[in-house]
Amino acid sequence: MTPELRFNLLEDPDEFADRVGDFLLVHEAEHSLLFGILSNLSSGWAYGAASAGGPVLALVEDDAGVTAVGVCTPPRNLVISRARLPQAVGALAGGLSGLRLHLPGVSGPTAEAQLFAASWARLHVEPFRRSMALQVYRASAINPPQHPASGFLRAAEPADTELVAGWIADFNDEALEDGVSDRTAALRMARDLVSRRSVYLWEDGKPVSMVATGRPSPNGGRVYAVYTPPERRRNGYASSSVAALSKVLLDGGLQCCFLFADVTNPTPNHIYRQIGYEPVAFFDEYRFGV
Repeated sequence: MTPELRFNLLEDPDEFADRVGDFLLVHEAEHSLLFGILSNLSSGWAYGAASAGGPVLALVEDDAGVTAVGVCTPPRNLVISRARLPQAVGALAGGLSGLRLHLPGVSGPTAEAQLFAASWARLHVEPFRRSMALQVYRASAINPPQHPASGFLRAAEPADTELVAGWIADFNDEALEDGVSDRTAALRMARDLVSRRSVYLWEDGKPVSMVATGRPSPNGGRVYAVYTPPERRRNGYASSSVAALSKVLLDGGLQCCFLFADVTNPTPNHIYRQIGYEPVAFFDEYRFGV
């Protein structure tokens, strides 16, 4: 007998996190981005654009509990969870479709992202395509880089904010598909990261590379925004930065670290494996429309 699936929306990020936390924790690595978004929302930080409306906090349940989760902070992609039942993904798409949301895309574990994209495209009669394929990595111990870079890692200071904002925008221009970065949003993000001491710079006479950490999930810290300007690459700065920040997080009491890497770029994937990160899952992004 097919279980009855119920689509629900919540408004309070704290209540939503309490409701879905245990479900997300089962696959913590794949859900580290969702944990980070929910933590940002609980802290009051506007993760999306204020002009685009508030966050959408959606879940699908049956009598046994949560079956799928979706969070959207307009105008960003919907981020979805693993699904306990495949049909829960269609129920999530159907429920969100009734809200008349404009979704530019969906990001999530490979099977669920593809299922949601197909369901959404069918409901809205629009094409979809996979725009990014990511490998999810997890590390519980860090190996020193085989060729450590000269210099050291330090937390970015307020005086570094403009530099960090520029590098965030450059990172997005290079790594993301949807055009030129919003420099105002990059500056806002840089100010937030610097104020929380969540963005770090590799110093070798001057700042030469950047790495950031998201708000932690229950057991782990997410490492992201790894960026070295083109003229400073091939000096080991990125691998040394990621290794050093990951060790800071683990030494600070977290059990593990997570990061996502583009599967089409062999260099970072090789670097991360060398310093102790192990692949655990795949995570895809789909875009809607032409």
